Amino acid sequence: MRQSTSLKFGAREVSIIAVFAALQAVVSLLPFTLSIGVTGQITLGVITAPLIGILAGPLLGGGAVMIGSLIAGFLNPAGALFGVVSFVPPAIGAIGAGFVRSAKGYLAGLIIVASVLVFYSHPYGREVMFYPWLQLIAAVIAFLPLSKIYREGFSSTTIKKITPVFVIAAFVGTLSDHASGSAMGVWYFSAFLGPEIWKAIAFVYPIERIVATILCSVVGIPVYQRLRVTGLLNAIR
Repeated sequence: MRQSTSLKFGAREVSIIAVFAALQAVVSLLPFTLSIGVTGQITLGVITAPLIGILAGPLLGGGAVMIGSLIAGFLNPAGALFGVVSFVPPAIGAIGAGFVRSAKGYLAGLIIVASVLVFYSHPYGREVMFYPWLQLIAAVIAFLPLSKIYREGFSSTTIKKITPVFVIAAFVGTLSDHASGSAMGVWYFSAFLGPEIWKAIAFVYPIERIVATILCSVVGIPVYQRLRVTGLLNAIR
């Protein structure tokens, strides 16, 4: 069944956003990894954001993650690396994953490419041109004409068929988050993070993001499959 990205607000949509926002807020209180070069931490919200985008779609999921991450930023300032706008990367991660889920992966690809261009617009970004290599791989994957495969995989009730499309969506969502965060970070932290730091991060973030993708998939695939089997997923989307 083809998923729509149109947004019609009602009690159901508000309830979905509230539930997933609460989940994102709670999970974002827990640390995932430490940031490099600046004070703060990357939270487990990096794992749940793509999952929420896959379950609720790019619009409802993105809205829920935005609200949940904003709340978490006030409750856990250490996880709010960008201050009050720290909700932007995880929300974009949810939107990117949701677009893949909705068979509109090319939109996630555009988000990543736009983020990379913002990163390159800074002088430091141009000094480390190789930095976003994994982000660009995610963009290429997002641009692949796999709409039919996405629809069939996400409409299935079997783990075997769900797994490959879910992993792709989680990967693209996770790197959408990272690409937007890098684009913000190269400007926001320009006084603290010079080219040498970005060069070092280039060999660290791929491990971090691949681990996040794996964890999102390990948790999310059985949840998605059970929701699909029971029909509850239809109530969410």
